[in-house]
Parts: sequence; C-alpha cells; structure tokens
Amino acid sequence: MEIALQGKNALITGGAAGIGRVCAQLLGNSGARVAVCDIDLDGANETVAPLAGGLAVRCDVSDPKQVEDMAQTVLSAFGGVDILVNNAGIISFKRGINGITIEEWDKVLSVNLRGPFLVCRQFVEQMKERRYGRIVNFSSMAARVGGIEVGIHYAASKAGLIAFTKTLAKELGPYGINVNTVAPGFTETTPVKTQLAGREERFIAPIPLGRLGDPMDTAKTVLFLVSSLSDYITGQIIDINGGQYMG
Repeated sequence: MEIALQGKNALITGGAAGIGRVCAQLLGNSGARVAVCDIDLDGANETVAPLAGGLAVRCDVSDPKQVEDMAQTVLSAFGGVDILVNNAGIISFKRGINGITIEEWDKVLSVNLRGPFLVCRQFVEQMKERRYGRIVNFSSMAARVGGIEVGIHYAASKAGLIAFTKTLAKELGPYGINVNTVAPGFTETTPVKTQLAGREERFIAPIPLGRLGDPMDTAKTVLFLVSSLSDYITGQIIDINGGQYMG
C-alpha cells in the first residue's frame, strides 16, 4: 500500500542532515508540502531543493524568539501545519557525570527537550482549530535502557520526551491530534559512524537483526505515524532498534 500525503503540510525540525533529512524527503516524496527548520540553513535548503513547494528556515529550536519567528514564517507560507516532526537534537557521548559541565547539560536539555516544547506551543492551537494534527517526537533507545554510548544528559533529555509525548497526547487527543514518539537505536548517521568507527561489530553483536539501523528505517516509521494508517495510535513509543531492546 502506498502512503499518500497530498494536501498535508509538514514541518521537520533538524532536517538539514541525517534522519531528519531522510524524513523530510520521504514525506515530500509521499505528497506532503515540507518545511525544514535547522540552524544549518544551507543544509536545510539542500534538503528541500528536490521537493515541490519546499521551504527552508533557519532556527535554533532552543531560542523562543527564533521559534516564534520560524512559526510565523511557516504558517504564513503554508497556511497551516498538519504534521510536525520534532527531530532537532544534539547528540553527546558518554564521559561520566563529572565530565559534563553545567553549561553542556543545559545546552543539551535546551535543544532536545525544551525545543520540542517551544515548537509544539507554536503549532498546536492551529491544529486544535482544525481538529487535526500529527506530532512525532524523537526519543532514543538511550531513554529506554540508559545510555550505552551516549551521555547521561542526552539520555535524560530523551527520557523527558517520552513523558512529554504521553502527556501531550492526553491533552490533544480530544482535538483529533495524535502525538507519538520514535526511539531509534544505533543508526548510521555521521556522528554515530564517527563514534563507532572500528568498533562496529561490538555494537552489532547484541542486535537480533544483525545490523545497525539505516535512517530510512526510522523515516518509514515516521511516515506511518503521520499517515491515516495510524489514526488510532497515540501516546506511544515506537522502538526502532533491530530488536536490541524489546520493552
């Protein structure tokens, strides 16, 4: 079955590269009109370049004023947003609790957890008015099992998104808005490949499906969650890790 998103407007945060770029292009190729916001405007423009009607906006999702300005730009251009994918995040690797400065803790939490809060606040009211919306937040296997390779601040930020998702799903469900979370495991993005270089087999060994994730594995799950196939699914955490964690 082919999933068609014609007539839907989508915003993907952190879509300049990695999983976010693949999500944006898959949704766009499925018929959605796609806006991408990222601190890397050049990368965002590259993501939307092949997509009809695509829009790129520079935005630091941890900055309330930038988020407000970005939302005004997107809503002015699109007239509304049906699909919101909160992918923007900072990945930070494990160094031990005393190896993390307060400033770094605050930065990771600001982008990974406060960012989705700020972005959702800008778009949920127009979704409520239209009584339709699909929100997908990006957590991580680190939130489910504790960080394996990532830092405690990263794991904590992604665990917070799980509670955020469940609570928001209860708040917005009566308005026809579904809110879910994807929790990818080890996925072959540039930062992860750099971190695991030369040690890949060690991390593949515990994965029943015998490989690291591909960004498309997560993007296809996002596509399902923003489509009509998931109409009765909300408040859920979808694990995408090849079976390494089965919660």
